[in-house]
Amino acid sequence: MSPFRLSARALPARAQSPVRSLDPAPVAVPWRVVRRSLGIIEIEHRGVESAHQVRFALAGAGMLGLSLPSTLHPGERIRVAVRGSLADEAAEAHDAMLVMRWFQPDGTELLWPIPLE
Repeated sequence: MSPFRLSARALPARAQSPVRSLDPAPVAVPWRVVRRSLGIIEIEHRGVESAHQVRFALAGAGMLGLSLPSTLHPGERIRVAVRGSLADEAAEAHDAMLVMRWFQPDGTELLWPIPLE
């Protein structure tokens, strides 16, 4: 059993203009970190299409935590929290890396590494 877990929860959309990418390659990252504190990161979806099966993986200090998938629409936010008995050590480890994974509407899976600093 893992000594920590990741929890992610979608937040309501905010009224803003979406960011548009006209060239499909390379793909612009449709996310923006809007808030960060120890063990908690809030990310906003700035793309023009819904992102499906959005999930996170945290690797660090020899441990791995995974979140359940969700769908996020443009303007929505998701908050990721590292919680558990060894959460602080996992989030502060020198080799810690949070990886956001999602599928575009065409089925392409994309990854975005997020530093936990």
